[in-house]
Amino acid sequence: MSVSLRFLLPMRKSPAPTKHFRGSNDFSSADWSLSSERSHKPKMAESDDLEFNPLYKCLQTRFRNEFETAQDNCYLVCIPQTASLVGMSISQGIVDTHLLKPSPMLRDHYITTDKYNSKTISVEEGVITCVEGFRQQDTIKVLSEELGYNKNYKPFKMLIIERPLEGAKKGRRGSAGLSDEFLSPRTSYADNCKFLNLFHENRAQLKAIDMKISEFNHTYMILPGYLMDAARKLRGIWEHSKLAFSETNNYIRLQSDGRLEEAITMALESYIMGGVHTKVFKAICQQMADDDKALYGRIQELQGVKADQLGVMQDFCCPLPTAVVELARLDGINNPQEKLLCLKSTLDGITDEVSAHLRMNLAPGCSPPCLTSDELIPLQVLVISQAKCQYLASNLYYMEHFHWVNSDHNDVGYTLVSFKAAMEYMKNTDFTKIMGSKKLKKEMTIDELMAAYNSNFDQDPWLPESSPVPRSTIGNITRMMEKTSVSSDSEGHKTIYAGKPAMTKPRTSSNPVPDVVPHIEKPVLGDFLSALQNDVLDCTYGKLD
Repeated sequence: MSVSLRFLLPMRKSPAPTKHFRGSNDFSSADWSLSSERSHKPKMAESDDLEFNPLYKCLQTRFRNEFETAQDNCYLVCIPQTASLVGMSISQGIVDTHLLKPSPMLRDHYITTDKYNSKTISVEEGVITCVEGFRQQDTIKVLSEELGYNKNYKPFKMLIIERPLEGAKKGRRGSAGLSDEFLSPRTSYADNCKFLNLFHENRAQLKAIDMKISEFNHTYMILPGYLMDAARKLRGIWEHSKLAFSETNNYIRLQSDGRLEEAITMALESYIMGGVHTKVFKAICQQMADDDKALYGRIQELQGVKADQLGVMQDFCCPLPTAVVELARLDGINNPQEKLLCLKSTLDGITDEVSAHLRMNLAPGCSPPCLTSDELIPLQVLVISQAKCQYLASNLYYMEHFHWVNSDHNDVGYTLVSFKAAMEYMKNTDFTKIMGSKKLKKEMTIDELMAAYNSNFDQDPWLPESSPVPRSTIGNITRMMEKTSVSSDSEGHKTIYAGKPAMTKPRTSSNPVPDVVPHIEKPVLGDFLSALQNDVLDCTYGKLD
């Protein structure tokens, strides 16, 4: 697959678009833009993903200093495509060979950055030629070019090449031949069940998981205050299943990157938690009953409250039907991974609808204001009240303690912390002043909600009101939220993908053990900061079965 270079090879008549990113120290959050129309995406994006490239990942971790030096000096960076690196160990020598500085003598020639600058290559017409210092002269095709910017906003070139300049393993398959669509993680329980059943070599492992799920549902007793005990047991089942799958799955060994393994890992968590959801979530709801009841009481109080009454700037006050509809399905989802997606989609819906409202009402020549946490949290509260979430506290606890998939490229942590901050704002804010300030508008009906959605915000029913909530409460929550991060350890929340709600797989038994021992006493919550930084319930642990 040949893709011409835009900057490096100016003689080409039809240059391919070049991806631009600012720096590589924060690649996951970089802003990308194409230098030509978005419809003409570089072919590299379809065949290779730098997030999964072993050499690129090493340059961001083990060899970070070398990579930063190369950026600062605007060196040429050569990255072999992921499929060509199967079975290859990334060493200092490999890194030095693929970070090259321009030759002071010859144009389009580059010298390796090892101690003796022992190797030289030339780049011409989309082909790299190994000129000097290599075991044998060879030519390597350039697949695409990316243009990056260092911290001083100076550009440096990164070439995606067909294979390593030196040290490639021969006779190894670089890919399992799976499509990008197949390698994309599923989210719903039903889709993950179908996905795992596609691997015939893992039928025995799936049968073993079914037996463990059945045993948990029929013999395990969840004691009040010992939910973390159940979380550790289920996590153990998940980790054992991951190991069993990786040892027997043929495609994992053939796939050159980690996407298939990640998809299977997420599917296993969804499969296990979907199977035990009814029992586990019932226990969580029992333990969090007081919090759920208190929050739902606040939700009832907030019916008819408008955004500006919660302290939101008038510029950001608009209907949020997409976010309300999305959050309304939270209670019906049966696995923590998809619940997290629902929260993420809700946040996206809020920002998208506010952005659309700002664009429609923006005066010519003016810049739109920025939506900050001070406005986002009250908007979340508004959406929560309109979606009428009955088990918000239980859902947040469930997502925090029963979701274990780790991933390095997501923003689930902020999503969860943001909703926890919104929950605390609801618990700690006195809404009686709002209730007494004016006669409130009744809640939107379904017809009104859909009409607002279909009209694309042509009308703005949210008129200015007085007596907004003091912003000091929101400011305190915002500052605490900025200092709070979801733990990235073994119980952290690390990935999230799109999906649809799924049905829970029924499991029955003739003489099942009671799901939950009656709850006697609820542990006391700590202060607000502890509620965000620590577990919501600081429970002691009992015995495993």
